[in-house]
Amino acid sequence: MSYAKAVPVLMYHHVTPNPGLVTVSPQTFENQMTYLASKGYTALSADHFLDFIKGRRKVPAKSVLITFDDGYLDNYVYAFPVLQRLNLHAVLFAVTGNVGEGPARPHAGQSGAVLPECPNHRACKDAIASGNADQVTVRWSEIDAMEAGGAMEIQSHTHTHTRWDKQIDNETDRLAALEQDLALSQATLQQRLGRKSAHLCWPQGYFEPGYRTVAQKLGFEAQYTTVKHVNTVNTPPQHIGRIVVKDRSDAWLARRLSIYASPLLGRLYSALRGD
Repeated sequence: MSYAKAVPVLMYHHVTPNPGLVTVSPQTFENQMTYLASKGYTALSADHFLDFIKGRRKVPAKSVLITFDDGYLDNYVYAFPVLQRLNLHAVLFAVTGNVGEGPARPHAGQSGAVLPECPNHRACKDAIASGNADQVTVRWSEIDAMEAGGAMEIQSHTHTHTRWDKQIDNETDRLAALEQDLALSQATLQQRLGRKSAHLCWPQGYFEPGYRTVAQKLGFEAQYTTVKHVNTVNTPPQHIGRIVVKDRSDAWLARRLSIYASPLLGRLYSALRGD
C-alpha cells in the first residue's frame, strides 16, 4: 500500500439549489463526492487527519478531509444523504450557540420528503442576525442523526462566531472574551455529544498569535484556517490549510486534489496561483 505525503482539506459552506456566495449546488456536490468514491478516496475523520499531520499515523495515498463551516441546515438536507449513501465521512464545524432544539427535519435521502427551504448565504446570515438561526442552521436532533450514520462528525466553530478583533480593542479583554466563547463551545459539545473537541475552525479564518495559545489551553490541538496550503507531517496543527471548493466540475476538483496531495506541486501552485 502507498501512503499519503500530503492530505488535501476541502472547505464547503453551503450545498443548496439557491445560488450565492460559498455555495455549491446539490448536483455539483453529488458529482464531486461520486468522483471521490469512484476513485477510491478515503475520507478521513478529524482525529485520523490530526494523527497524520502529527506523524502518529500513516494514511492511504488517496486521502482527503472534507469539512463544512457554520452548520447550515442545507448540510443536513442535501450533503448528509449523499455522504451517507457513498459511505464518505465529513467534519461539520458548528457554531454551537446557533444549534437549536426540535425534531429532525426531512432531508433529500428520504423518498417523497417535502424539503425545508435552504436559502442562500446572505439570507442565512440575515436570519441568524435577526434571531432566527433555527430556520437556517442544524438542530441537535439532526446532528445526532448525522453522527449516528457515520457520515458527519461535529467539531467546534466557536460558540458565537464572533470576530473579537472587531469588537474589543484591548488585547487582554479580547483574549478573555475569546476564551469564554471557546469554553462555551467546548462545554456544549461535551454536554450534548459526550466528548471534548480537539478541533477548532476559526470564524472567517481569522486568528492572532494569542488566539492559538488560548485555543490550545482549552484542548484544541487542531486549528483550521481558510489559507490554501499543503498539509503534511510538517504542518503545524495550529495552522491547517484548506481548499475552498467551488461550484465546478469533478474534473476541477480532481486537479486540486492532485496538486494539494503533492508537497512540491502544492507549494508551487499556492505561491503562483493560490486559487
